[in-house]
Amino acid sequence: MKRTIKLAVAAAVALTSTAAFATNGDNLIGLGAKSRAMGGTGIAHYNGSESATSNPALITKGKGTEFTFGGTYFSPDVKVDATGSGAPGSAVSADSDAKHNVIPYVALTNNLGNGFALGMSMFGSAGMGTDWRDVPENAAFGQMGLFSMRSNLLLLKFSLPVAYGQDNWSVGVAPVMMYGSLDMSFNNHFAAGSPDVGNGSSSDFGLGYEAGAAYTIPEAGLTLAATYHSPIMMEYKDQISTTAAAFGYVGASVFGPFSDKLEQPAEIGVGLDWTSGDISLTADYKRIKWADAEGYGDFGWEDQNVYAVGAEYRMDKLALRAGYNYGKNPIKNNTDATPVLGPNSNGDTMNALNHVMFPGITERHYTIGAGYDFTKNVEVDFAVTYATSPDVTVSTATVGLGILTVTNDQMAIAANLNYKF
Repeated sequence: MKRTIKLAVAAAVALTSTAAFATNGDNLIGLGAKSRAMGGTGIAHYNGSESATSNPALITKGKGTEFTFGGTYFSPDVKVDATGSGAPGSAVSADSDAKHNVIPYVALTNNLGNGFALGMSMFGSAGMGTDWRDVPENAAFGQMGLFSMRSNLLLLKFSLPVAYGQDNWSVGVAPVMMYGSLDMSFNNHFAAGSPDVGNGSSSDFGLGYEAGAAYTIPEAGLTLAATYHSPIMMEYKDQISTTAAAFGYVGASVFGPFSDKLEQPAEIGVGLDWTSGDISLTADYKRIKWADAEGYGDFGWEDQNVYAVGAEYRMDKLALRAGYNYGKNPIKNNTDATPVLGPNSNGDTMNALNHVMFPGITERHYTIGAGYDFTKNVEVDFAVTYATSPDVTVSTATVGLGILTVTNDQMAIAANLNYKF
């Protein structure tokens, strides 16, 4: 147990020193390598100790104790093309420098017998970030170089799942503590002297819970399951409010009022898994409640429906996996042209803040992976994810950036080491 705690602390340090970036909005499509290889599914499909972070009810399916340690290397490719701003007919492209991220994952489960199981987990669950500080000032960007914007949101979850099951059913609940860190900064070209705006990073802790249930029909090889993740309120002092104020958002507006609260949204999910012999087919549906989450709702994010499918084929010691995940871009194009408190505080400004700082627009995710049992106690799993976004075109003319077309394609490699004892 002491060794597990040391590994968890080391992984936490690794997360807080890098910039996590994610896919369904700012949520990772899946956490462990098995789930990520199968399109982010896991509500109904048992993935060993990984299930502690996807559906706590499933951990009753384990035997003895299982420990999983690993992580994900994540590389987003965020690009902005600008046209029609400072110089008519001009065009320029820029790439965000926030390209290399490491996201940790640790989970431990233990079947106590008599239907009870418990566990613990620590994992990077979500995040987002861009870095435009090296974009040169030029006419196509309205002599503003994308304001040298930089954003970095990091979210780390700790959970303690407890489950109980009998015969073909099980239920589980996991108290959750979340650590978050947010850093927003830019150069305010609207103000005299073009001062830098930003207060370094701010952090917070929040509390919530996750709950799940599962029911198996043995004769059909079918498992049906459902999960609920509660919202978790986070507040990052002087981050969102300071940025909004620099653009003219003070107090109540049609977009606000803006506070420093950024609530991680509630999530409802259902899933099914069909297993026959060496083959498993699984499918999940999730609804992420961005519109109801304080902060995201203020920025005009909409609820997101996520559909995921996965397949697994087991051959002796080898398992092959593949999947697909789709979640429509939750960030709407704000077309409100009404100035609120100044000429720069309309929908164009909202588009600039959303699509330049937090472009969570990736929609389609293609996944593959494999696992290999070296011994009856040691298993290694890996997954590769390639994700694409549509070309999202929005107006930011009022703030001098013209018409922006934003893309966010991503590549990720995840690996887990699993030990059973």
